[in-house]
Amino acid sequence: MQRALVTGKFNSVRLLGPSWLRAKEEVIRHIRNGNQLITIIGRAGSGKTTLLLSICGELPNCLYTDMAGSSDRDLSAMVASLVMDNIEKIRSIQETLKREKGNLKTFSRLGPQDLIELARIHPITFLGLLNEASDRLGGRIIIEVDEGLLSQDDPRAFKFIEAMHGFRNNMRLLDSTHLVVTMLPDVVDLIAKVDMPLFEVMRIATVMLPDYVGPDDLQDIANAFSLPMDAVDKISRLGPLTMRQLICIAANLNDVAKCGINEIEMDVVGAEAA
Repeated sequence: MQRALVTGKFNSVRLLGPSWLRAKEEVIRHIRNGNQLITIIGRAGSGKTTLLLSICGELPNCLYTDMAGSSDRDLSAMVASLVMDNIEKIRSIQETLKREKGNLKTFSRLGPQDLIELARIHPITFLGLLNEASDRLGGRIIIEVDEGLLSQDDPRAFKFIEAMHGFRNNMRLLDSTHLVVTMLPDVVDLIAKVDMPLFEVMRIATVMLPDYVGPDDLQDIANAFSLPMDAVDKISRLGPLTMRQLICIAANLNDVAKCGINEIEMDVVGAEAA
């Protein structure tokens, strides 16, 4: 993943490439404009994960979860995964609620296992309490769900769609909560076929990532990695590259086989340039 290759202080994520920085600005603009369901669409390797992590590193009360290892894709599994991946952040929110009364006071006293159990059994109730807490604190909650579904052929596809629909149906209750979810193009196509009301809501706040890097993106990454000009020229002649491929090549210039690039190809394009 790109996030493992380009890191900064305290493991924060450094987002590279003007095209991706514009996409980040677009997502944040959707959040500030009050859109609650934001979809980032991109092919495998297009930098969706890195974009999410970069946004979460910048916005407060942002909770990121990677669903790739989850056995299910329904709303219960999604919210439980969110709690497990962000227990320290949620505990920090609980600490600010110690003097509250009623449901928020009860929420503030829940231990980690109780939080996970509440999220799994009553996901909307959990999200509602988190939403109420953010209201009381004068902010908003950003939930980022990554790898929600890897293919429309996944047998759990309809559970994932039901989860998205469940959030959509409760957006008034969760008025300070924003869900940012990554999707592959074929998953979006499936939703358009089977759940047009959900698709119409998603269309309002959709951000498309480029399939391949452009010249400006290549130059930005070359500068970040201090790549020599001859290497940049060789890379530019390799043909279309995804963001993941480019970052991998830049980080492993002397061992591009790690990135699925034949070293002979690098030599050949270098010879052609000469």
